[in-house]
Amino acid sequence: MLKSINLCLSERSEPGAFRLLVLTSLLLGPLLFPALSAAVNLSGDSRTYLQSRETAIDQNILGVYEYLDFAVQNVGNETISFHTGGWLRYDLRDEQFGRKSNNDLQYSYLSFRAATDNTVVNLGRVMVFEGVASERVDGVYARTDMAAGFGISAFAGNPVETNSDLSGNDLIYGGRIGHQGGDLYRIGVSALKVEKDSDDYREEQGVDLWLHPMNKVDITGRSSYNGVTKGWMEHAYALSLGPFDKVRLNTEASWINYDDYFFRATISAFALQPGLLTPHEGVRILGQDISYAATDKLYFTADYKNFNYDIAGNANYYGGKVNYAYSSVSGSGFSYHRMEGESDRLQYDEYRLYGYTKIDRTNLAVDLIDISYANAINGVDNSYSLSVAALYDLNEAWKMGADAEYSRNPDFDRDVRAFVKVLYRFGSKGGV
Repeated sequence: MLKSINLCLSERSEPGAFRLLVLTSLLLGPLLFPALSAAVNLSGDSRTYLQSRETAIDQNILGVYEYLDFAVQNVGNETISFHTGGWLRYDLRDEQFGRKSNNDLQYSYLSFRAATDNTVVNLGRVMVFEGVASERVDGVYARTDMAAGFGISAFAGNPVETNSDLSGNDLIYGGRIGHQGGDLYRIGVSALKVEKDSDDYREEQGVDLWLHPMNKVDITGRSSYNGVTKGWMEHAYALSLGPFDKVRLNTEASWINYDDYFFRATISAFALQPGLLTPHEGVRILGQDISYAATDKLYFTADYKNFNYDIAGNANYYGGKVNYAYSSVSGSGFSYHRMEGESDRLQYDEYRLYGYTKIDRTNLAVDLIDISYANAINGVDNSYSLSVAALYDLNEAWKMGADAEYSRNPDFDRDVRAFVKVLYRFGSKGGV
């Protein structure tokens, strides 16, 4: 099913980052590899979006977004590659975030990969996802497998921050040590530390695991600890059972302490922002769902979640969904859920109806969501959203599409958004 892409962009980026990306993409190959061998592969993706919407203060926003990813692979003896990517925003009408344009170099690094032991070393602006670490770092990242099922990874450099205005010399470092016991388990311990002018700014430790004690039983989970606040940030665990004939069961349990979890977040999307998240809040979530495949085309799902908030109180969310696949490229579904909480915003019935299909080269999708509140909020007792999407495959390289969404909710009397997208995938392979 097609879905509109939420453009969650950081608005604190170094000037000229996207220009640097473009110049790097065009020039780095000839500069680093003046005689590209016939075996070198060049590939990339360009995603261009034109989004129109009206803000809460009656601004008419018409923005152009460009995402570019570029890679040079199989350099030399097929162990060296270069990867870079970033985005650019330019407002054609009213300004967003107090500026007409913005850009960000999301990643740009040289990668050295050994032929054995899953050994990788990345140098540059690297993406790190190791245990408690989910970071962008200007520095180095390395990982390798070791003997007896052990593996190790480490990273160090300057943190790429989008939500901190504190000046100073920043240093981030950390790593993960893990062990794998065949198809029975994987477990790892990890840590990261951020220093500002030699003072401890962030310090996190954690454990992650995957257990497969028997056939059709999987347990996954993680726990994270904040070494600065001296409190647990998160516990999140899930149990998956099945499929047993046509039935699958999933159980989840998690606990989050907002003050510890969002403490000194360096990415704006993870910041504890007033009005969006309540400080000193904590939540414990317990959920269960069961899915049943009546046929190879008809699926039923029933689910339940309990949210136990320290401040907002207790809430139960439960319901079900039915989905029917007419073919491999078309289907429709309906769902109903009820939320029972202690505040007006947590007391409602939610209905959803959706469908998708493909006609020749065109993918089509429609999605309708309706929320009926038990008590009116800001004079609104019924909230709804209708979105339609279309994507046309011109050929293997080019795709063009458009989305439109109309919604009404307690915060907006009317919210209209239009979204046009052009997707282009390019590449060339050397050698025979």
